[in-house]
Amino acid sequence: MKIASKEFVVKRMTELMITPKKHFSQNFLTDFEVVKDAIDSLDVKEDEQVIEVGPGLGALTQELLDRNYKVDAYEIDQDMVNHLSSYFIKYPNFSLQNIDFLKVDLNKYQDKKIKFISNVPYNITTPLIEKIVTSSLDIKSFEFMVQKEVYDRIKAKVGTKDYAPLNIFIEYVGKLSVVRKVSYKCFIPMPNVDSIILKIDFTNEISKDSKFNKLFVEVTKASFLLRRKTILNNLTSYFRNKEKALDILAKANINTLTRPEQMTLKDFLNLTEIIYQNK
Repeated sequence: MKIASKEFVVKRMTELMITPKKHFSQNFLTDFEVVKDAIDSLDVKEDEQVIEVGPGLGALTQELLDRNYKVDAYEIDQDMVNHLSSYFIKYPNFSLQNIDFLKVDLNKYQDKKIKFISNVPYNITTPLIEKIVTSSLDIKSFEFMVQKEVYDRIKAKVGTKDYAPLNIFIEYVGKLSVVRKVSYKCFIPMPNVDSIILKIDFTNEISKDSKFNKLFVEVTKASFLLRRKTILNNLTSYFRNKEKALDILAKANINTLTRPEQMTLKDFLNLTEIIYQNK
């Protein structure tokens, strides 16, 4: 039986004597066509490693393993870990750890080609991408699901009210595309809105200097700390020194009255480079 089915989800939750946990935002996928489209889009090559964050009951995991892909999964919910470890015990291409992925040391993947897939709450999407950006791994893509209204924020352009560090980080690494829409009816329990599967293809040559990348993330987030303030105000808070902030902005040729949402990826990379050189 396919895990991505109403019959399986209801049966397995009854067997495990569990219900979906609200604090983990658990909504279990019940439509195999959605799973198939997601894995088709991931397009895993023979020499690539899949890292799945938050597999839940394993709807995506099952299809990944059935296609004989190498899968390392990270799941924070012990009930799901108990289920996954027993259900997929016969798959030699499957590794599972009960840990918060944000605490995982990714250095062990330095020599591998990586594709990420995840169905986790939106509130950890930005930290996930930050971790991926600063890892300096050979990452090919990252596929994830968000609720429909969140997509409008993720695709926000420079100069708009929704433009934020996440938009800049995505542009830094590559190209964002829509895999497919997913009806709210495809989940147990059913959320209030439809969802969208998104994919980031890592097509850009990002810096392999992890220190630079970490500084880039740090500086970008600090620049948006107070959205209604100017870049000078935010950098003054960051440095705790107005004169240093003025000096850095002058060297980066950025107007002190500029607001963070008006700055492009190029502006933030330039700003980071100036700060990096003046540390």
